[in-house]
Amino acid sequence: MTTETRPAIVPTVTLSNGPRTVVLQGMQHVGAERFYQAVIYDLEKALADGYVLAYEGVAPSDAEADAWFRKTLTHGKDLGDSYRQLGKTCGLSYQIDYFGPVVADAKAHPQRHVTMDVNTRAMKQEYDRLMQSDPAFAASMRKLDAAQATPDDDAPDFVTRLIERQKTGDGRQNALAGTLCRGIMTYVMRQAASGSGNDMDPVVLTFRNRHLATQLLADQREKIYVTYGAAHLPGVVELLQREAGWKVESVKWMRTIEAPEHLEGKL
Repeated sequence: MTTETRPAIVPTVTLSNGPRTVVLQGMQHVGAERFYQAVIYDLEKALADGYVLAYEGVAPSDAEADAWFRKTLTHGKDLGDSYRQLGKTCGLSYQIDYFGPVVADAKAHPQRHVTMDVNTRAMKQEYDRLMQSDPAFAASMRKLDAAQATPDDDAPDFVTRLIERQKTGDGRQNALAGTLCRGIMTYVMRQAASGSGNDMDPVVLTFRNRHLATQLLADQREKIYVTYGAAHLPGVVELLQREAGWKVESVKWMRTIEAPEHLEGKL
């Protein structure tokens, strides 16, 4: 019911300082097919209108930092496979599967596409800096490390259980698992949008937000269209508006989670 009464939504924010325009499109890894179709339509239109497309994506750097990133941020998992399986369980889609037209354009016109993100070494350096300079952050990281080092077999992850149930269940069980999963996803997305973050936000969000805002301000191209995780947008918008002349021109909202549409008729 939460999915329908309090849906998960993400913003599309257009900012300008007069000569330059930046569009920030909020994204999430797993969502409804219609959401991704609408985003791709907007991206293709942006390309036709002369925008450069900018993306998030933490880049690899060196073996030590890459290993730290895998251990700390992804827990050693292949996130692509995890997102696809989560999407299947929830009756949703994985965003990368819809970016084929944009990938094709990037190969044909690389000058129209750019990644604006940090690399793993920069993230590790910020993590190490905060561990030394921010006692609250250091304490939360020690607590998190202790929790991860103590497996709790009596409390397995609920979504993991839904995924396993979906693999072995019948049609009715799969439909129920999908409904529950979409409800959980909606709740999680709304919590993130309300500012209920996690202990790694100073590195994962705040640090990368500063980097993205700095790159956007330094880039002199007139029109840039950015797709980034929705949780980043409030911070980036705030940072851009601190600069003289930059203001929000418009905001629109898009729903990201809904049940798959199934229509039947007679000829």
